[in-house]
Amino acid sequence: MDLTQRKLNKSEWDSIEVPVSADEKIILQLIINGYNDVNNKKNNYISIISFLKIDYNEKMEDYLFNTYFRKIIEGLISKYSVKNIEIDVKSIIKINSADKIRLERNNFDTIDKTEIYEFILLSHLEQMLKFKHKMYLTTSKQVDKNIENNKQFIFHLFTLIKLIQNNIIKINKHIISIIKNIIDIYKEEIDINIIIENAVECIEKNASLLKYADMELYDHQKQIFTLCKNKDPKFILYTAPTGTGKTMTPLALSEDYKVIFVCAARHVGLALARAAISVGKKIAFAFGCSSADDIRLHYYAAKVYTKNKKTGGIGKVDNSVGSEVEIIICDIKSYLPAMYYMKSFTTKTIILENELECQVEDVNKIITYWDEPTITMDYEEHEFHEIIRKNWKQNLIPNMVLSSATLPKMHELTETINDFTNKFNGSQVFSIVSHDCKKSIPLINKDGFVVLPHYLNADYSEILKIANHVKENLTLLRYLDLKEVVDFIMYVNTNNFCNKKNKINRHFTDIDNINMTNIKIYYINLLENILPENWNIIYTNFINLRQQKIRSNNLIDPKGNKIIKSNSIGPGVQNKELEGKTIQRMVSEQVNVNTKITTNQVPFVQNQNPGIYITTKDAFTLTDGPTIFLSSDIEKIAKFCIQQANIPSAVMSDLMTKIEFNNYLNEKISALIKKLEDISEENDKAKSDIGNSFKSRNKTSKDPRKISREPSKEIKEKDSSKGIITEINNEITYLKSMIKTASLNDTFIPNKVLHLDKWAEGICATNAFTSNIDESIINEIMLLNDIDDCWKILLMMGIGSFTNHKNTEYTEIMKKLADLKKLYIIIANSDYIYGTNYQFCHAYLSKDLNLTQEKIIQALGRVGRFNIQQNYTIRFRDDSQILKLFNAETNKPEVINMNKLFNSNKVIWDGENYILDPNKDIEEDRNNQEQEDMSLSDNEEDEN
Repeated sequence: MDLTQRKLNKSEWDSIEVPVSADEKIILQLIINGYNDVNNKKNNYISIISFLKIDYNEKMEDYLFNTYFRKIIEGLISKYSVKNIEIDVKSIIKINSADKIRLERNNFDTIDKTEIYEFILLSHLEQMLKFKHKMYLTTSKQVDKNIENNKQFIFHLFTLIKLIQNNIIKINKHIISIIKNIIDIYKEEIDINIIIENAVECIEKNASLLKYADMELYDHQKQIFTLCKNKDPKFILYTAPTGTGKTMTPLALSEDYKVIFVCAARHVGLALARAAISVGKKIAFAFGCSSADDIRLHYYAAKVYTKNKKTGGIGKVDNSVGSEVEIIICDIKSYLPAMYYMKSFTTKTIILENELECQVEDVNKIITYWDEPTITMDYEEHEFHEIIRKNWKQNLIPNMVLSSATLPKMHELTETINDFTNKFNGSQVFSIVSHDCKKSIPLINKDGFVVLPHYLNADYSEILKIANHVKENLTLLRYLDLKEVVDFIMYVNTNNFCNKKNKINRHFTDIDNINMTNIKIYYINLLENILPENWNIIYTNFINLRQQKIRSNNLIDPKGNKIIKSNSIGPGVQNKELEGKTIQRMVSEQVNVNTKITTNQVPFVQNQNPGIYITTKDAFTLTDGPTIFLSSDIEKIAKFCIQQANIPSAVMSDLMTKIEFNNYLNEKISALIKKLEDISEENDKAKSDIGNSFKSRNKTSKDPRKISREPSKEIKEKDSSKGIITEINNEITYLKSMIKTASLNDTFIPNKVLHLDKWAEGICATNAFTSNIDESIINEIMLLNDIDDCWKILLMMGIGSFTNHKNTEYTEIMKKLADLKKLYIIIANSDYIYGTNYQFCHAYLSKDLNLTQEKIIQALGRVGRFNIQQNYTIRFRDDSQILKLFNAETNKPEVINMNKLFNSNKVIWDGENYILDPNKDIEEDRNNQEQEDMSLSDNEEDEN
């Protein structure tokens, strides 16, 4: 995370002009439209009538039913003996000739049925009836087969119940009616226990539910949009999980307000800017500003500008005129200049006593949206702290939103809230706390086991505390593995280890109530209602039967040598080669009794460091997408990755020779570029001197014939420098052509085919994720100065880093690669956990991290950000971090610092209470007095 409070560079300006994808744009527009209609829904899938692009009427609906669906449904009813289903549609429907011709042009056989919603529903209906019919045919001896048929029947029935609730425009009402009637016939036969037991398949891994789901606002967006309809002063504490659209919420708020978006992490602001530009919002930027003069407008927001004579487009923009700006994006340092700038262009009309109209500033039309205000709040001291306090104290905007995934609760921010309400009379305080649980992201401990509350303590009283903490922080639900949750629920219910009122059937009375969130909430409620005398049995059972989620194979050692288990020599076995020799121990390995054999018969052992060899034997466990490795010492992790890659010394020597040669060329190129810059600077100075000299020599002459036309000495020197510049540029081009391409064989690039052949032979690794970096990118990195050689080697392996590199170009390249999911792994320190809006499927939290509870949650939020369900994991190298996550804490540094800094008064925390600082800053008081004196002096001058 780049916290540098500086102006935008060229690459950052260029990045915001890249439009978002068409799918993203649809979502952005949904958010914007949602401000005026919070129940707005959109579904990309279409009905048959929408597909055929025919005007809707009842007769046409009946005709389409008969043409495309009647035979299918009648065939299903007949084949599977479905009773009491009537088709209430006339068999012959006449339509006008124009519509008939249009329909005849659409060949039925060429229609893609997977894109038309009615066919999608009928597909699941057919599967449901098929498996139900198989149950009738299955004999009583075929128990396993009958259980599997029942599971498949329930799966498709449950899917149908959910799919018919989606918002599909003009879907054929006869299809919906018939499916509902068939569902009603079989719905009563369903055992809800079976749905819960198979929730992983029915919900988490149900591709249809995710693929065909409606797009709609999150509940937290609905709440904030509703609250902001009220124009009275308001202070909103806005807490929602990462990746659920908080950052894009200002796009909708700008429909009714001027928005000041404050972000410490500049890449978050740039992501919002890119989205805003893609949907035509008018924005301005305030980064590294010392005054309003430093604010820059995007072209969309420009009102006063000159035209480019060549292109006819916008030339030079007058950035001082910001009346068109809807959103201004600023860093912390620039908040006050941005506030005054936005305030000066936000007015309302009032009528004076003499009935004249007057324009006055209207701050009620502005809303300050502060993204991740907890950044740096875990530090006792930070350079941002004084800036934040100054911003808060001098803030004049009565509408404030503090937005974060880990915002302190309302009762924890008493000092901040009281200060805001005292400053803005009549202001109201609101708290929005939301939790998204549409996906499961398992937490894995250092030994490779999934972590859930019921594994954390043998003492039931401690379990109750943990369960209560999760209820207070429901964002933790998404990190409870659904399979483990279901296993616990079924075990407790089957063995009657809870009260009858807490049984599944009492909690879930209807199939419509069954979703991932409600199942996990039920799990927490169940934890709180276990009969205490049964806890020891439950805990012992799960600890003993626990199996590793991440397991390293024992077919190869960390150096790449295959481990061979030989047959032991026992009674009745003769070996002629060993006859007469001393029996010695051969290559062998004792397999743990709990060892599980995978489906492809590869043996695994429960080792103590599973998943840690990320460049070799454990790489195959990183699936579906990129991984982020968080560590305080990223250089150490980088060296470990290179060391464990087992690159032969000859190969490494060749790489280093090429890199050193390229470094030598880079130094020469840099020197030449510096020489070019010096010449350019001298030319600019000479040009200025020429102009001044020309004016000086001719300013007294009014006769054009007497004006000097001879080229000056400076002009002659400038002409001669052009040849030097050409020579230098030619030399730079030549040196660049000498750059040696450095590359690694695929054997050393994690999860490439050759790499898997060596390190994961015999293991099913079809989803193993690998990098995809063009040679041009590697060459681009090779041309960078001030980048350690190890990062250049790692990039060849598909590994990048986020840290404070001297050369910012490296970081910009990493951002692009991360955005495109080209990197296998990104290594970063903990300062990069806020707002990294890249899609990671896995994360490692190194044991050298010293994180607060809030910062751990922020770290977890880097995984599973987008609306897709893949195989996710968050892997802890230190189990104490997990315990910190699931246990309540007091005296949180974020809470203490926010109450101190988001406060007009200077207060301190004495360990129990907030009190006014007795040693209040004398210089601050002096500055305040000087400001008051200046204000009084100005008033006196006005009166005079």
